[in-house]
Amino acid sequence: MNTIKLGSAGIAAGLVAFLLSTPVLAQVEAEGQVGMGLPGGEPAGAQQRGATAGGPSDHDQMVGRFAVGYLGRRTIQVGADDDGFGVAAPVIGVRYWLDRSLGLDLGLGLGLASESVEVGPAEAESSAFGLILHAGVPLALASSRHFVFQVVPEANVGFGSGSAGDNVDLSGFQLDVGARAGAEIHFGFIDIPQLSLQASVGLLFTVQNAKTTVDTAAGETETSQNSVFLRTATFDNPWNIFTSNVAALYYF
Repeated sequence: MNTIKLGSAGIAAGLVAFLLSTPVLAQVEAEGQVGMGLPGGEPAGAQQRGATAGGPSDHDQMVGRFAVGYLGRRTIQVGADDDGFGVAAPVIGVRYWLDRSLGLDLGLGLGLASESVEVGPAEAESSAFGLILHAGVPLALASSRHFVFQVVPEANVGFGSGSAGDNVDLSGFQLDVGARAGAEIHFGFIDIPQLSLQASVGLLFTVQNAKTTVDTAAGETETSQNSVFLRTATFDNPWNIFTSNVAALYYF
């Protein structure tokens, strides 16, 4: 009878060869699992594997690129009391990401309003013009493949002028300082990562001055209306959630 004797080194080598040939360990090696995963959770290192396997996120691809788009709707009061106008000036602007965490927003809003009132044979025409300058500093606090959570400190400066008839001049000034928080969603899931929508809510401190000057035979009469507001996003109309709180951007 022939006998075969295996030393401890031979037994260990045979055991390693057997384990490497099993499909369970082969699958673990293919997945790149490192360490022990928690019950019901992702294996250790799964998030890192996903980031490297999927490549850079949509947001990372936009660093160093300009975006052009709609940055929200703003309104400036031109003229005091009943003679005044609330001139809507939607802001169109650009966004540029200096790095993956810090960006810059610059925008310009223009608005023109006119009104004609007939009382018997008399007709009165009124018009107003509004200009809004917008600046913001978007901060990307967290991101995933197509999603970025942002906080955006921002400021708006608005100027307005107009007239109501031949002897009434209107003017307005507005300053907004505040911040918004929300999400920017890139359309990389349909292979258009350059297109994004951002939805946010915010808190604004507003200083507003509106003035109406009437030129009469006895001289000028001036009515000034000064207001200070601290307010969150407002929804005077149902569609304001889209016009004031949702913005679209396209990166080039």
